This record gives sequence, structure tokens and C-alpha cells, in this order.
Amino acid sequence: MRQVILESPRELQVVDAIDVTPAVGELLVEVKTTAICGTDVHIYDGGTLVDYPRVLGHEVSGVVQDFSDGVTQFNLGDSVAVNPNLICGNCERCILGKENLCESGRLLGREIDGTLREFLVVPQINAFRLPPAVTFISGALIQPLSTVVHAQRLADIRSHESVAVLGQGATGLMHTQLAKLSGASPVIAVGRTPAKLELAESMGADHVVNAADVDPVYETLRLTDGQGADVVIEAIGKPETLRQAIDAVKPGGRVIAFGISPDPLLALDLYRMYMAERTLIFPRAMTRADFHRAVSLVASGKIDLGPMVSADYALEDAAAAFRFAEEDPSKVLRVALHL
Repeated sequence: MRQVILESPRELQVVDAIDVTPAVGELLVEVKTTAICGTDVHIYDGGTLVDYPRVLGHEVSGVVQDFSDGVTQFNLGDSVAVNPNLICGNCERCILGKENLCESGRLLGREIDGTLREFLVVPQINAFRLPPAVTFISGALIQPLSTVVHAQRLADIRSHESVAVLGQGATGLMHTQLAKLSGASPVIAVGRTPAKLELAESMGADHVVNAADVDPVYETLRLTDGQGADVVIEAIGKPETLRQAIDAVKPGGRVIAFGISPDPLLALDLYRMYMAERTLIFPRAMTRADFHRAVSLVASGKIDLGPMVSADYALEDAAAAFRFAEEDPSKVLRVALHL
């Protein structure tokens, strides 16, 4: 079996590894597509430390090639998407349906070896069957979509509420699509890359705002009659854009801090937050229910993930794929590696 290992920051190798075998309740999945996201790039460049060597990757789809005793929900040849969050199932958070906060949770490609390999063993509860109409590329991108589903579920976006999405990367575009699907109006897509803004408009955004040309807070207020948006989604991951999101939300509104930033947000005006009764939401990962809904959204054609892939590579070219993903993030949505 071939797999890609990260020996140290930016040092990738394609190596032969021992074949894996499913244990009780597990599936053996032949990996077809793995997508590279920002988390993978941060691990690759050393921004997020892991134990080396590490097999990267967590956004994945493939085909069931084998399974062991206890597997009742799958057949050989089933196409599947894989939830990469491994949970204990026994802690209080798991029992209460908050398994995204599992006390001993682990992510493929970070705490344990991930999906950049020919074959992957996963518990059957982490696999979700894909209908024939769903491509392996879209199947791999169901994982990030499920995190978007989770975040918007926490915010409880209602029909005819206004939504502004700051950042039109892959997950920002998913937020734009899902907000529109939820009945939000208007949906305001904010970004700096014209091609991504054009894509946001094609996916249903009512207004697009180029933050390189105009103040996104001013434009959001202008487009909402001076009130601010009911929901503002920060999908960039920088303290300054989270502050913009807080400034652009109306009194009584909700801010989703979806982008992940290692830097602190300094001097948050708590009294101003209190006086306007603004809610700040920090979503983490997803639950199995969110993953299930994401599969349904893609299978039904309500969400289109195909345009999210900026480039395709073979497994053997993983080093080139990561260099491409790292060199100009503003031009990249997702990079897909295929076997």
C-alpha cells in the first residue's frame, strides 16, 4: 500500500506501507479522492504541530473493499464519504449528542494518520453511503460542508433574514449557498478575489462586495438599510475580519466565528456587545447528524460542490499539490488528490 507521509514541515514522501485490515465493526475503504484544506496546509507548513511522521488528509471519499464482523450497514462496492472525527461514544458529550466535543476525540491526519493512502480503515459509524450520482470529488468535500451545516444550525438562520458571508473560499462559498437555500434574503458575499465573487453570485448571492475596493462593514450596513445583517459569518479566520463581522451585525443579531484563528481578538468591547445583545458563536467540527444532512444536500443537488476544486493531482504528486495549495491561498479553493 502506498501512502504519503509528512516527515517534518514541508517534507513529504510517498512510501510503501503495510496493508491494513479492518477490525470488528470497521470498513476497509479504497481511497479515491482526498481534498487538501487549510488545516492540512497548516500541518504541512508546521503551523500546527503533529507527531512525525504523519499521514495527512481528512476530507475523503472512496469505495468499501472489505469489512469485518459487526458491520451491518454496508456492502462491498459501496461508495462512501468518511467523517474523519473519531470519537469515544461514551463520554458525557458524546452521550448528549455533542460528539464534536468528545473528550478524547481525534482527527484523521492530525492526531492519527489520515487519508493520503491507498486504503483506509474506519469504524462503520464514520462512513456515509453515497448515491451513484455523487462524484468522489463531491464526496470528499461533504466533510467541510458538514461543518458549514453545523455552524448554520447553531445560528438558526430563518427565512428572510439577512446574511453576510465574509470570505468566499471553499467554505465561504458553501455558507453562501446554504444561507440562500435556507431562505435568507439578502445574502451578501464579501471577498477580495473577483473570480470567487463571480462564483458566489452564480451560487445565489444577492449582492457581492469586493473588500479590496470598499469597506465591507459600510457596504453591509448600506445593503441592509443601515441596520446590519441578522447573521454575519466570518469565514476567513483573522481577528480583524471577526471584528468587521461584529461591526456589521445588527443589534440582536448573531456572528458565526467560523474561520479558525490562532491569534487573539484584542479589546473586544463587551459593553457594546451587551447593549446590542449580539451573540457570538464559535462552531466546532460537526455531528453525525450534520454529516448526514450534508450528504442529503449534495445527493439532492441542492448544494453544488463541483466548482470548489481548483486543481487535481495524483497521489504521487502530493508534494506539488501542497506547494500549489500553499503558494497563493487567495486563488485556491480546494486541491484534490486522486488515486
